[in-house]
Amino acid sequence: MINRPFVINDRSKVDETRATTTAFLDQHPELHSSLAKTIWAYHEIGDLVPQTIANVMSGHYFPYSESYYELENSYQLSLEGFYTYAFAALRSVLELGILGVYFSVEDKEYEKVKPWLKSQQPTPRFREVLKKLSQLDYFRQFDERFNFVARVSLRYSHLSDFVHTRGYRFSSSGQTLSNFNRFSENTFIEYSELVRNVVSDVIVTMLLKYPVGIQSLPLTEKFGLNGPAGGFLEGHQVTMITSLIDPTEQAFLKAVSDADENVRAIVAHFESLPDLSDEDWQTQSEEFDKRFPDLKKGTGQNGS
Repeated sequence: MINRPFVINDRSKVDETRATTTAFLDQHPELHSSLAKTIWAYHEIGDLVPQTIANVMSGHYFPYSESYYELENSYQLSLEGFYTYAFAALRSVLELGILGVYFSVEDKEYEKVKPWLKSQQPTPRFREVLKKLSQLDYFRQFDERFNFVARVSLRYSHLSDFVHTRGYRFSSSGQTLSNFNRFSENTFIEYSELVRNVVSDVIVTMLLKYPVGIQSLPLTEKFGLNGPAGGFLEGHQVTMITSLIDPTEQAFLKAVSDADENVRAIVAHFESLPDLSDEDWQTQSEEFDKRFPDLKKGTGQNGS
């Protein structure tokens, strides 16, 4: 009597694929480092999403947070040889990441996001999302200069080929050349390149909506542990996210940001604030230790 499913692609093959992928990354530290920096850069860009009295707890942050979750899922799937599903999750990263900006075009994301967040409205078609973004002056200028919409559309279409299995080339067996999971160097390298491109596309889109994000602001020096909840980035974060952007495009984004009157006012405001004193640092540190005693003891739980 059969009391459990018989599967060709059993756990042992998945575990073997992950072990082989891990060994490959150990042998190619530059690729491993690139993946690590790309994922962390996307984590850091989340701090750029504004958290205001109007939008806090509105759900406006969900498109970004879910896209980051999908990025981690995509990476884990790629390690185990679930390549088609890794590409599918990567399409969600692109779609959700840009969708977050779509809802904020009119600076009413706290209202615009709710029908979708409550599953009362379908997710807008990707071409509609990009068309809406063209209402942003900086997005339109960037597109005219770098043909950005066509590039992102092509990327989305390519990832959709995996989602819809456009023939053998984009099938699960087409990636592994087998009917079970196994490591494919060519597929994993293609995946790694697409991860970087997708994350870069979303970061660029966010910077075109929030141009202050390319400015290195002295948040720690001015606020210590009690900095703004969102909307601004520090120097190390800016360095991280811009490392994924083409230098020519990066220069364009910086020029746009430097010329923006609102951005200039924000930068001037932060620079005019006094640095936090040693006494204030000590007070904040003591308060932090009281609120988060587990972190002080080193017993906090972290994901792996």
